[in-house]
Amino acid sequence: MSEQRYKAGDVVELTTGFANQPRLGPFEVLRVMPERDNKEGQYRVRGPDGLERAVGHHEILEPARLDRAAKVDRLQDDRAQDDPSQD
Repeated sequence: MSEQRYKAGDVVELTTGFANQPRLGPFEVLRVMPERDNKEGQYRVRGPDGLERAVGHHEILEPARLDRAAKVDRLQDDRAQDDPSQD
C-alpha cells in the first residue's frame, strides 16, 4: 500500500468537510484505527475545538497538497490586497 501512515501524536490538516466548509486545524492523531474493508487507513483525531472524530486517510492533506493549498491561499490574499474594489 502506497499511502503514508500516521501514528499517534502526529499533527495533520484535514480536507474540507461537509458542504466544503473548512476544517480548522491542526488535528492531532490520537490513535490508528483498524482499516476499512477497502484497506483505507482510519484515524481518531482531535481538533482545536477539543472534539474527537474518526477520519479516513483520504481526508488528510498530504504535505505536498498542504503546501500547494497554502500557496493558493497566499495568492488569493495577495490578489485581494491588490484589488482596489475591495476598499
